[in-house]
Amino acid sequence: MCLVLAIIYPHLWYYIDPDGTSYLTISKRYAAGDYVKAINCFWSPLSCWLTAIIIKIGIAAIPASIIANTFAGVGCLFITQSFFIKFNISLPSQWIFNITVALFLCYAIYWQSFDDLWECFLLLSTLRIMLANSFKSNAALWIASGIVGAIAYFAKAYSFPFFILNTLCCTYLISKDNKAQWLKISFVAISVMILCSFPWIYAIHYKYGKWMTSAAGPLNMAWFLIGHPYWRNGIGALLPPVYSDSPYYWEDPYIVNGVFPHFWDSWQLAGKELLRMGFNVYKLFYCLLQISAFIPVIAIMAVRALWIKTKSPLINGQARILAISCLLLPIGYLLATVETRYLWYLLPPTMVLGALFIENLPAKKGKNMLVILFAFTILIYPALSMKKMYNEGINEYKVAEQLKQLNIHGTFTGMPKPGVDLQRMERIAYFSGVQFYTASKKNVTYPEVLNEMRRYKINYYFTYETSAPVDEHGKAFRKIDAGDIGQLNIFQINP
Repeated sequence: MCLVLAIIYPHLWYYIDPDGTSYLTISKRYAAGDYVKAINCFWSPLSCWLTAIIIKIGIAAIPASIIANTFAGVGCLFITQSFFIKFNISLPSQWIFNITVALFLCYAIYWQSFDDLWECFLLLSTLRIMLANSFKSNAALWIASGIVGAIAYFAKAYSFPFFILNTLCCTYLISKDNKAQWLKISFVAISVMILCSFPWIYAIHYKYGKWMTSAAGPLNMAWFLIGHPYWRNGIGALLPPVYSDSPYYWEDPYIVNGVFPHFWDSWQLAGKELLRMGFNVYKLFYCLLQISAFIPVIAIMAVRALWIKTKSPLINGQARILAISCLLLPIGYLLATVETRYLWYLLPPTMVLGALFIENLPAKKGKNMLVILFAFTILIYPALSMKKMYNEGINEYKVAEQLKQLNIHGTFTGMPKPGVDLQRMERIAYFSGVQFYTASKKNVTYPEVLNEMRRYKINYYFTYETSAPVDEHGKAFRKIDAGDIGQLNIFQINP
């Protein structure tokens, strides 16, 4: 796996999504000792801490993030094998699935170079601890589960509520009819997790003056509920970067955000939330298909085995715990949105469940072919995604280098189309260090942008269109001869 990662690195390291620019910026702040700005209630800290440590060694931020994420990938590989051994999966299936996981991780490490893989590894570790034979009577394992759960929260804030729910439900199955033991295990594990998480929660409170585990969940729920953010007072057509050295506002969207609508604020919003959840159920099914066409089938069989008395490998033993954990994971995401990467946690458990189903089929032949087919479907979406990532971002990197040579610095804005063009400008802002003032709404007009350019004294206007922007008198701004920078045009804003 590590060899493949090294081979493809020259063609994939330029791929940075908007989240990545924020994580990289925060990582560099930690490495530089700028801790107050680095504390962030929207972006989780663990990957940033690890990346910052590697940066301090002398490695640049992007390769440092890939190295840190590779450690998470290796952890996922080992924990997956641990599940295979635990459930006595046949050796041929182990080989097939381990090769599949290794290839899948080569995609995942680059696709999302922060948080998701670490959350996946750490939450799977808590699940594996609960599956230990002595877990029910071993308090040390309860404490270990809580500690790892807290680290998972540092990796991604969604781990906080999921760990609590997953612990309550899984330990209930483990304890069987002994409710006192169930309450004891849950209390210890959850208390340890909250206690270990508290320093970070306090750090967020220290900076923002509000007690919360994260702003990511409330912000995403509000944005998807209404369809757009409500910005704080004073925000006009453009969103300023949150700090004087931020690439753009996305480093900490909480700072520029205004009110938080909740679905319980009115019956109308409650109705919208129900529609959103209905849409997310469809989206969940679509995302499961992107992971593998087998997973929705396994999910249906798992539900049937858990609630209907049928002969199934899920009915007996600890496989039921895998099944219930997989069914619990998406619940919180249904309130806001679902993405395929949010569901990577499901892959190792569903591999185990799928292998158990296949190995318990009455037919004696063709089982290995079914496992191979399952593994093949897992790799389809990563292969298509890696094609998309290939050399994506290299042009923006070259543009940024050209801007540095031309001594173009300060601030810029533009009116790029949402999607690809906007992400290109966000990458340029990160690579070049020229701050990007982004539009605060979809239907922003050029006169509004012009007023904001004057308000913030913005230096440049970047555009992928051929028409030149003009001032208040209709005079075109001066175009800068920046050499070969592709389709991007740069105009200097006169005072």
